[in-house]
Amino acid sequence: MILLALVLFAVDLKVIGHGLPAFGGLVALILGILALLDVASYVVVALVVVVALVVLAGVLFVAGPGELLAGGGRQAATGAEGMVGEVGVVREPIGADSSGWVFVHGELWRAEVAVAPEESYEGDHEQAIGIGRKVQVVKIKDGKVVVLPLESDVSGNSLEG
Repeated sequence: MILLALVLFAVDLKVIGHGLPAFGGLVALILGILALLDVASYVVVALVVVVALVVLAGVLFVAGPGELLAGGGRQAATGAEGMVGEVGVVREPIGADSSGWVFVHGELWRAEVAVAPEESYEGDHEQAIGIGRKVQVVKIKDGKVVVLPLESDVSGNSLEG
């Protein structure tokens, strides 16, 4: 019965049974342990051991995989991918044609300004994001962060001239 319980636990990890094989494994584990132990002489000890093993197996094989699957759709929280959407402060001016430095996520990163495709054909790229301005990271490209300015100045422009 105990071997059957282990097989059912392994099956539960491989197939989508919504916990049914794991529940069958818990029942088989209880019956196998009770058959293995002489329940008449060690009633209290046997019940404590059975309950502890069943609770442990239940947590590992029923609740555990559900928690693992729930985290599958979350956005990355570490590394370069986790920086997308973070807000940073410009430490060295960033121009459309030149990169600068931005302090993001506790580190200094080389930064480029994100330029819209329609703006890339226009000749006026002399605007820069000045020191102390807040920017948001939109992607990571070639080891640099690509940023957009967050604040606008008094005239309503988001880039300084």
